[in-house]
Amino acid sequence: MLFKTNAHEAFILATISALLYWGGFELQGLLFKFTEYIPGVNWFYLPAGLRVVLILVAGVFGAIGVTVATLIIDLRHIQDIQGLSLLFTSIVSGFGPLLAMRLVLREHDEQGHHKFNAPKLMQFALIYALTNAVLHQFVWWYFQRQGSFALTDVWPMFVGDLTGSLAFLYGWKFLMRKRHIAPVE
Repeated sequence: MLFKTNAHEAFILATISALLYWGGFELQGLLFKFTEYIPGVNWFYLPAGLRVVLILVAGVFGAIGVTVATLIIDLRHIQDIQGLSLLFTSIVSGFGPLLAMRLVLREHDEQGHHKFNAPKLMQFALIYALTNAVLHQFVWWYFQRQGSFALTDVWPMFVGDLTGSLAFLYGWKFLMRKRHIAPVE
């Protein structure tokens, strides 16, 4: 996808991804604020599923969009993350799902498309949640984020990202069935 997309399309994909992720974050705050463990860590995080879908659909440009949106979100909502910690947190948010996708989906067909099925999506959600939680906690531990305890905080983040991803993916699958669109095998 990286080499088949021109700069204009890349900008549009990244911008739409950023706006969708930012909107998903704000919706999370409205509907599921009660699941927040500490700022930036939730027991149920629906935007995690949005990250997964944005990466699946837009690839590296989705990752760029999520990174930019996370930078803005953290500047607005999480005052104790600043400087390099802010930058690396944003990079982990955007590119962690891309890393997980690369780990899980190694085989491609002749056109470079990923071979998806339900077990691969489940595996992707699991690897994504684990990767995201561990990388976030490592960044916050390394930069000594106030009030963050990596060995404790990794679990609610992992559970939140996994449940959010699965809820989003299965919700998406349900909507596709209702619209009579062929789901992923």
